Amino acid sequence: MTSIVLALVLLALPLPGAKGNVYHGLTLLQLMIVAFVGLGIGWLSLDRMATVGIPPPAIVLLAAVIAISGWSVANLGILGRLDPGPAVGSTLAIGFALGGLIRGMTDDRRSVAALVALAAATSWLAFDLPELPFRPMRDFHLYLGAGATALGGASPYLSAPITSVTTLDRLPFVYPPLTIPLFELLARFPQPLADLVWEAGSIGAVVAGLYLVGVRGRWLIVLLGWPPLAQGIAVGNVASFAFVLYILGFRIGAALVLSGVFKVQSMIPSLWLVRERKWRELVIGLGIVAALAALSVPIVGLQTWRDWPTGLRAFAASLANIPGLQGLTITRWQGPVVALVITVALVCFALRGRGRNALARFGLASVVGSPTLYVHGLAPLLAGALVLGPELLWFFLGLGPRGIEFGIDSAWVAMVVVGVTLLVARDDLRLPGDLTPSRADLHPVARSGQVWPRRSIEVPPEPPAGSSYQVPPGPA
Repeated sequence: MTSIVLALVLLALPLPGAKGNVYHGLTLLQLMIVAFVGLGIGWLSLDRMATVGIPPPAIVLLAAVIAISGWSVANLGILGRLDPGPAVGSTLAIGFALGGLIRGMTDDRRSVAALVALAAATSWLAFDLPELPFRPMRDFHLYLGAGATALGGASPYLSAPITSVTTLDRLPFVYPPLTIPLFELLARFPQPLADLVWEAGSIGAVVAGLYLVGVRGRWLIVLLGWPPLAQGIAVGNVASFAFVLYILGFRIGAALVLSGVFKVQSMIPSLWLVRERKWRELVIGLGIVAALAALSVPIVGLQTWRDWPTGLRAFAASLANIPGLQGLTITRWQGPVVALVITVALVCFALRGRGRNALARFGLASVVGSPTLYVHGLAPLLAGALVLGPELLWFFLGLGPRGIEFGIDSAWVAMVVVGVTLLVARDDLRLPGDLTPSRADLHPVARSGQVWPRRSIEVPPEPPAGSSYQVPPGPA
């Protein structure tokens, strides 16, 4: 019953604010219905294939053929000339593939918790399909523009506040000058090549981050559809690289310091090194940043470093002129004082934690403390959420950038879910020990047994029917 209620809540959340067509003639409700149908067909098809003994490679090939064929018929056939035919066909095809991946190819492992996963994936597609395909590499092109400007001898930073933004790829560049040499180098490439290099690097960074945090198997592909990760990849934002550096920081502490090179809020998790008394890693990280800054001076010049603080002040004034630039940040809706108080409280909350739990808490504080927050900025929340059972985990994953009521955003609900979870979770962030095989099959970290595992842990042989799945033992 709990799974059914959670699934219905996820499906209902986006609807109050839905107005007009959102995707090639489809309203949000229509898009969600089509997506859920596609996901359901994919899940049921893989369920039937898995139970009749078809070899896994053949299942993968057959599912791919069905998905590609459906997309081709919708876009290249008669439906392709009838709006919203292409949208319906594409959504069904993508939903079929994603639903099949959620089901997987294990025999006879069904759980009602799959309803929550399918509802979450429906909310993903309702965001990803209308939002992501139409502004590819938007943020990366902004970085390339800054690199090209610097190559031309001009400053890429604001000299005065702005009062309007014509397109989202014309936003101000605010990253420190030590990042400019990288973008100057990429700006020398033909743009298609630069896009390819950055996109491949973004996908690789996200997959590496997911693996390091404990995600295994088909979930490494499925979670690429989670909007915070999908948006970061699609628009080419540095959030994808900040995500992997944050996750890597548990093993290599200096990475936490490096993750703050692009975004100041990403420096908050580096306080974990202080909490854990990892002084050597902290010094190494600060040394690397200092070295990069020193090496950038002869490349970008001292004047660029002088222009940077001016640009930051102009950007801060621009946020007051254009509140929409602040995105989902609590500062925009509750004011800077409230946001600062909450952030400080969360840092204190993190300092009281230990080990993995404390690092996940610092990740939560970095999200809440962001001066500007877009969907891709929610990615650090994942580490704290992965300790949840499958039903609540998929409920969390289904919460997105949608207003609910009373001025509350569902992304804030996601932050609260993670905060409460970490308050009661163990320091080692091990998964619940009573997962049945069917529920464990729906958990992206079940094979690892805990968040931030030190080594890969394989699931032991399946216990007799009716018994509970025990999370494999691992290091503390």
